Amino acid sequence: MQKQATTIDGVFVHHLAPHEDSRGCFTEIYRESWLTGFRSIQWNLVTSGAQTLRGVHVHKHHHDYLMVLSGTLLLGLHDVRPGSPSNGMSELLPLTGESMQTVTIPPGVCHGFYFPEPTTHIYSVSEYFDPEDDLACRYDCPELNLDWPDAAPVLSDRDRSADSYAEMLEKISSVWQSD
Repeated sequence: MQKQATTIDGVFVHHLAPHEDSRGCFTEIYRESWLTGFRSIQWNLVTSGAQTLRGVHVHKHHHDYLMVLSGTLLLGLHDVRPGSPSNGMSELLPLTGESMQTVTIPPGVCHGFYFPEPTTHIYSVSEYFDPEDDLACRYDCPELNLDWPDAAPVLSDRDRSADSYAEMLEKISSVWQSD
């Protein structure tokens, strides 16, 4: 496994090492030692239809670790952590089932997932679901500086009615101040 930093501090792409022979392929997709600063406690499997966008979400405490199994995911990232060297920076990372990569996302980094085609991905988290730790803003907030390829993606009701960027930032800031 080879670890590559992104422009967002603390977000890493892990290039996995497939081992192929006449029987097929074996690839390690997770080792506890690959994750720094957190322990994975829950795994989830997600299927998404074409032109779906999930997010943009941010967590005050939990880390994410994800991998695309089939299809394509365009991962949008935006750092809102005060004092982070990449605060205010954004990045779009393309991930595919063929790329054999995983990504770690720390707390305070907003993330959204756009699927141009039917896609299956898995992800793990370091904390169980807590609505107080699952904040969101609209995917098209200009402050995110994310150039999504679809101006009218398929959204959940929650994501369609998500807060503005300023409201989300106010909520996460007040949570960090109370911790």
